[in-house]
Amino acid sequence: MKRSLSSTCRFLTVLFCLLVASVVNAQTQKVSINVKNVTLQSLFSAIEKQTNLHFSYQTDIVSTTRRVSLNRQNVTVASILTQVLPDFNLRYELVSDKSIVITRQAAHPAPQQAGAKKVSGKVLDEHGEPVIGATIKQQGTQNGTITDLDGHFTLDAPVGSTLTISYIGFADKTVSAKQGMTVTLSSNVESIDEVVVVGYGTQKKANLTGSVAQVKMDDVLGDRPVVNAAAALQGAMPGLTIGGGSGPGFAKSLNVRGTLSINGGSPLVLIDNVEGDISTLNPEDIESVTVLKDAASQAIYGARAAGGVVLVTLKHPKSNERFTANYNFSVGWERSLNNLEQASLKQYLDAYLEAGYSNSYWAGNGDVAKWRDYLTQYQQDPSSLNTVGDGIFKDTDGRVYWLSEKNLAKNILSTGSINNHNLTVSGGSDKIRYRLSGSLSRENGPLVTDKDMFRRKTVSGFISADVLKWFTQEATLIYTNSTRQSPQNIGNMNGFYSTRLVNYYPEGKIPGEVLGIEEDLPSQTPLNMLTYAPVAQTETSVPRVLLRSILKPLPGWTVTGEYTYNRTDEHYNFYTSRFRFADVQLAAKYSTEKGQDYYRMSDATTKYNALNIFSNYEHTWGQHAFKAMVGFNQEKSYYRYFYGNVLAQAVPSVPSFAGGTGEKTIVDRYSEYTIRSGFARLNYAFADRYLLELNGRYDGSSKFPKDHRFGFFPSVSVGWRLGQEAFMEWSRSWLDDFKLRLSYGSVGNQRIIPYQFTPTMTVNSSGTYLLDGGGKTTYITSPGLVSSNFTWEKVTTFNVGFDLYAFNNRLTATFDWYNRKTTGMLAAGIEIPDVVGTDAPLQNVADMKNKGWELSLAWRDKIGDFSYRLGFNIYDSQAEITKYNNESGLLNDYYVGRKIGEIWGYVSDGYYSLDDFDAEAAKHHTWTLKEGVAKINGFNPQPGDMKFKDLKQDGVINSGENTVNNPGDRKVIGNDAARYQFGASLGASYKGFSLDVLLQGVGKRDYWLGGSALFPFAGVGAGDAVFQPLYYNQTDYWTAKSYDPESSDYMVPVNPNSKLFRIYGQGNNVGSNTRVSDKYLQNAAYLRIKNVTLSYTFPKTWMKKTFVQDAKMYVSIENLATFSHLPKGYDPEGSAASSTANALSNGISWGYPYYRTISVGASITF
Repeated sequence: MKRSLSSTCRFLTVLFCLLVASVVNAQTQKVSINVKNVTLQSLFSAIEKQTNLHFSYQTDIVSTTRRVSLNRQNVTVASILTQVLPDFNLRYELVSDKSIVITRQAAHPAPQQAGAKKVSGKVLDEHGEPVIGATIKQQGTQNGTITDLDGHFTLDAPVGSTLTISYIGFADKTVSAKQGMTVTLSSNVESIDEVVVVGYGTQKKANLTGSVAQVKMDDVLGDRPVVNAAAALQGAMPGLTIGGGSGPGFAKSLNVRGTLSINGGSPLVLIDNVEGDISTLNPEDIESVTVLKDAASQAIYGARAAGGVVLVTLKHPKSNERFTANYNFSVGWERSLNNLEQASLKQYLDAYLEAGYSNSYWAGNGDVAKWRDYLTQYQQDPSSLNTVGDGIFKDTDGRVYWLSEKNLAKNILSTGSINNHNLTVSGGSDKIRYRLSGSLSRENGPLVTDKDMFRRKTVSGFISADVLKWFTQEATLIYTNSTRQSPQNIGNMNGFYSTRLVNYYPEGKIPGEVLGIEEDLPSQTPLNMLTYAPVAQTETSVPRVLLRSILKPLPGWTVTGEYTYNRTDEHYNFYTSRFRFADVQLAAKYSTEKGQDYYRMSDATTKYNALNIFSNYEHTWGQHAFKAMVGFNQEKSYYRYFYGNVLAQAVPSVPSFAGGTGEKTIVDRYSEYTIRSGFARLNYAFADRYLLELNGRYDGSSKFPKDHRFGFFPSVSVGWRLGQEAFMEWSRSWLDDFKLRLSYGSVGNQRIIPYQFTPTMTVNSSGTYLLDGGGKTTYITSPGLVSSNFTWEKVTTFNVGFDLYAFNNRLTATFDWYNRKTTGMLAAGIEIPDVVGTDAPLQNVADMKNKGWELSLAWRDKIGDFSYRLGFNIYDSQAEITKYNNESGLLNDYYVGRKIGEIWGYVSDGYYSLDDFDAEAAKHHTWTLKEGVAKINGFNPQPGDMKFKDLKQDGVINSGENTVNNPGDRKVIGNDAARYQFGASLGASYKGFSLDVLLQGVGKRDYWLGGSALFPFAGVGAGDAVFQPLYYNQTDYWTAKSYDPESSDYMVPVNPNSKLFRIYGQGNNVGSNTRVSDKYLQNAAYLRIKNVTLSYTFPKTWMKKTFVQDAKMYVSIENLATFSHLPKGYDPEGSAASSTANALSNGISWGYPYYRTISVGASITF
């Protein structure tokens, strides 16, 4: 951390010195000019090329006929202007360090038009600060100027003429010219005139007929020091879910509108029109993110758009944008949010005895009762026992007892760090525009090790040149390099993330005298496993080149050609040496299997080429407005993967695959596919109120069999701007616009593995070795059955919604309801007899439907110097299987009517009590249930065991035939699909201070926690309870006041309302008690304060005489607080370590902990 702070300081010092050195008085900059018979414009251009200066002037005052000749070497700009301008009756004025305004000399004013008059004024922002460099133009002319350092301007324009004032980040404002005017610009506010990015073009929000949501990245990102752009989008838009786990560089997943198919279906992510990975981008380079959610807006992308489309638009400078340089940085600290706390050692021993254990399996078969006595003695006086190492006591019988408690989770967690640096320069003239940016991010996770790290470097460049009036050429280059390091589980040492060991196992090394050997060995604790674990490193490089040519042959007609090359190279490697350690049974073991060191590596390369050619034409006459687009798309993707593992390195200090002398394992994979498409779109608007859009795409993909590769995907959508009708005149005072939308269309899903229609054979090696001491046996598997007639999964969506703008666009509301049907999902078409020895081939035989709704609300307002903004969005969806080949209705497979995420389980009826059993038999500990009390199939319950309702009323609790029609005594008790996902934002600004709060959560979700996460000693065999930790939430279990049949308190519970049933060791009735039931179903709904940011923007008046244009500092807290019904230590956004994290099935975190980040930073614009 100290090193990163020191590096930051050095970097800032160097940057400051360079900028100070470069910013000199414009009048003293020197140039060499040798021109003959040129116009003033040419002279100004020659000066601009040799300096960082820019000239502004009214075109009517600078003569294009008079010429000038000049030969001056190494002279100041001021001397040249002073020599030349008086001859033209002109003067110059320095308005900033880089801007010079040319005006007429006051003593010799040029003739003006009748009624013309010089007007002056001042331009301010919402906080009363002057806007420097704002452009003021007289409409219908080239007459214009810019504001100076105080926001003042003077312009030769008639009083009463129309002026347009514009500046980046503010809404354009049109005013009537007058003397001494003051114009206040407002920040860009969402309105019906806002332009929204859609497929292969843009559209005014007022004319949208599909379901489209767009956010500006600067709005959702704000001052948050977010490294992964996808993370910033969580809770920003209804219908978009961001999933994935935690940890430095951990991948995020995106989902649009819930479950699409049983085969999955993530959205298509396009970066400036071409497929890419948003996580490789610097968030500061993103202008906006648009989500196309219904088939009408998605159809233009055809077979790739079934899971939705996410359009990422990068920042591009505008024409005549002044040169700016921005540097922002942040430094942050990370701490784990909540840790799973274990019970005390005394509580553990009590539970151990209650479960029926008398001996400690792992501590030399120590006596548990003695252990408890030794613990009491040790806690009262540690010196009374002759312990060694970390609280290890060996008694006279040679039995070993652990007496020292610690928090294993906290032992492996500390304070992590994160720092970000971003530098951007941009600008442009009327013909050339450019933007360059670079970013560096480094994150050291909160694990106590330097092996937990993520680093990313990103460089991007954009240039656009108007080669001719009708031809523009653009180029974008992005290069991202990232490195992820993480400690790895190896062979016999694993589980340091889950802290699954009990909290009294000794840290450090176990003395050899305890182990019965001469050597002290490290214990198998999470901290030691982190300390000794090898480092796995993944380095990813992603270069991306986009070339775009734009032709405008005729007014309203644009032809665009795009070519993109994208390559991803991922290299993974790690080496582990061999060392000895003491396992939990006090046995000395080697860390790796077979006691050999090994080296593992892999290389994966993806090459992607894309070509887009499309043409747009728009024309308006009278009340009719047409827009038409037609285009062609072709893409090719190539993938190659190599994996190698080798034992016994000859030179361990320089591990390599070639340097291995032992057994080698090699895996090699290759695939490629091609897509070719034609697409078209037609928009028609009548009277700017009645809207129609038609889309169509003809797609072909090599992923499907030859005769089933092509498909046509159309859509139609209509809109009615009801608020513009004459009969809505009564609402004009408050209603700005109200639009109804309706759409219907189809898209395809081609996200499957290539070559599914081709029989393939795989070369494998067995897990056993030849008897003669040779290597593993190699064999080839026979190809399975394949289908040659499957094709796209087809997704059709009906969508209806409305958009509302009211109270001068301060209130905006959007609502959508949709019904999405996925037909022809790929699944096993027919049942294959077991004797065939292979699975059934995939066919288009399954269907699904998904219904849902979305609502988004926003309010912005200003009261004096105080402005505030409120936003809220929520959406819900639920998917159901409508067709599937499961005639018997087995519950462990999909079936018709199954809702995705449903949980089947038993209904709790409390605990068995002594009254449920035959009294006479109970005296002899023989537990016979009375007549009328339901039995449990396969188990003999006792008092304190779980009791379930007999839903079938047949006297036996069982699972029936495990089918929909005969589920036994089970029913649907919940659903683990997230429902009512929401996000809320609150912001306020006052005189430079700004506060932003982001909330995010899920309104309804059930989760079956189950297993050892909830139940003590659950599912373990004889003696294995000692390997299972006891957590703080597992100590309230059923116990009897007495187990003596002669006692009046025999089997009377100490606490009849205990959270947990009676606990057992050695399996016993644990399997019955822990079966899925409603009693232990968890409510996984939550509300998270995702981010709070407080910032302060310094007044521009403070920076008048500096080279700084804007300066801001901020403090930001990510994951401030979480409100959840889950037990402490379980995060509702966590991902199960044993499953793939995705947006639809976030699990409970047994893996990497979620953490809170506190950051401070600053942003400076020069």
